[in-house]
Formats: sequence, structure tokens, C-alpha cells
Amino acid sequence: MADNPSGLVIETYKLTKIYQNRQIALNDVTLSIEPGSVLGLLGPNGAGKTTFLRLVLGLHRPTAGWVKLFGKTMSPNAADLRRRMGYIPTNPQFPAGMTPITYLDYVARLFGLTSDSRKPRLASLIRAVDLLPVSGEPIAGFSNGMTSRLAVAASLINEPDLLIWDEPTHGLDPEARRSMLELIKRLSREKSLIVSSHNLSDVDEVCNHAAVLSRGQLIYNGSLQDLKGRMRRNHYELDLEGDQKAITKATAAIKNMTEFKTVSLKQRRLELRLNDDSTNTSALANVFMTLADSKVTLVSIRSVGQQTEQAFLDLVEKEESRGFARAYQVEEAA
Repeated sequence: MADNPSGLVIETYKLTKIYQNRQIALNDVTLSIEPGSVLGLLGPNGAGKTTFLRLVLGLHRPTAGWVKLFGKTMSPNAADLRRRMGYIPTNPQFPAGMTPITYLDYVARLFGLTSDSRKPRLASLIRAVDLLPVSGEPIAGFSNGMTSRLAVAASLINEPDLLIWDEPTHGLDPEARRSMLELIKRLSREKSLIVSSHNLSDVDEVCNHAAVLSRGQLIYNGSLQDLKGRMRRNHYELDLEGDQKAITKATAAIKNMTEFKTVSLKQRRLELRLNDDSTNTSALANVFMTLADSKVTLVSIRSVGQQTEQAFLDLVEKEESRGFARAYQVEEAA
């Protein structure tokens, strides 16, 4: 668009939010999102994800810094910008007595859609989110999955250019979660999205960029591929089969290897944690050879720590220790 010289969907600069003059919920966040991006906003609970989204939506005013959407500064009065966005909060709530049809019609009227344009739009959205069989049923009886699909339809009613979904898979059973992720993939072909989550595997499946928040600070912003490269796995569990004495002997040999920080055996499950400077391929190759020499069979191996709280712990800890080191160096210099 002519009035958006940067071409960016979202741009934030030194975005900061302090609540009640004491709680720093977001601190100095600068990032930009290009059209067609699917950004995974990651971080443990309390990291500042929802605060960031509310600032982008103009629901809160920044304490410092700014947010621009489509080249224009966002403010609580910027209704024209909000018309171009679709939002799903965590655990969306709906009026229990309404039906999907009455609720979506109500939302469409709030957006100023005419009666002629509302009806076909409602019909296509109800079909798209697979709620046609219950479109006249009260929302009160809906499952979490059905409620989430209704929230998706409501967020799309104004044909937005940007979708902001806060924990869209929260509380869903595996089937509903799968259908939500497939929907995000379909929508990502034509829209820009921000998907907030603390579940790395969800983000890994649908996003191409990642921003990681920790205690209100942006500690990573870049491609998802690069992030996964940094977060190499260093914690494994191996299920073994064979003579218990042979397993114990093999474990003792593995404990003598320098690549591992900890090696522990519980019955027939071997848990390994690598040192930070160890290469997992060569370390595990040595383990496999030791097991083979002891005639122990490997039943399965898995990398532990899929949840963000675990997967990002390293990233967060390293950032915090760097912060302490910086503060210490400043004191030393003084």
C-alpha cells in the first residue's frame, strides 16, 4: 500500500509496558514482521506474550516505545487498524444463550457488514470451521474444540490481513489440536499470523519465524530453523533390553565417557545428559557401540524436553547468566 513505505505488517520499537509503576511486563522489544510471515511468539507463562499482543492490538497503551501496523502507529483510537486484524484470546468465552449463527451475525454487524454481505459470509465461515451441524445450537453445550472453531470463525469475519491468536491450541484434545494446526497452515497461505504458544512442537509445525520472550525481554528473534539449530538436544532417554548385568556393565562404561554430564540407569531406562561442548552424534555413536559390545539391545531412544519451558531453559539461562556477567563487568570497570 502507498501509505506503508516500509511494507511491514508490524513494526515495534523499544516497546515497553510497566504496570502500576513497578511490574515490568515488557522491556525494550524491537521487532518487525513482513507480509506472509507466520510468527511463533514463544516463552514460558508470565514471559510477556499476552502483554505484547495487547499492545499490538491497541488494547493497552505502551509505557514507552511504539507499535506500527501497516505503516501506521497503533493507539486505542485506531479502529481503522483493528478492522484489519482478527484476534483470538486464550480460552475465548461466548454468550452461552447465543448460537454460532446469532453470535457471528452480531460480530459481523459490529464490523458494519451489510445484511447482503453477512449471510453468505456467515454460511461460508460456519462450513469452513465445520460447525454446520450445530450452527443453531446454544454455545453453552459446546466442547473446547467447538468453542475454539467458533473463535476462529469470529476472528475471520472481517476478512483481516493479520491474525493474532493467543494460545489457540490451549486445552484442546489431540484431534481438535490437529484440526486447529491444519487450519493455521491453510490460512498462512494468504495471511500474516502471530501465534502465541508455550508449545514448541505446535510452533515448529506451523510457523516460519520465532520470537522468544523471557521475563519481558526479547531474547531471540529470527528464523525458526536458526532457533532449532541453537537449541540442539542434549538430554536423551534410551530404553534397553538384555541381561541386567550386561546393562549395568555397559552403563558403567558409558559413565567413564567424557562427553556426558550425567548418566543414570533406572531398571532398563538409561538417561543421558551431554556436556555443552559435546557433539551428540559422536557421543551417541560411542554409546551404541558400547551397548552392542555388551550385547544389549536398544529398544527406543528419544530426545527429552518438547515443552518450551524445558526446551528454552538453556536459552533463557544463558541469556540471564550473560546479563549477570555484563553487570559484573560494569562493576569491575567502575
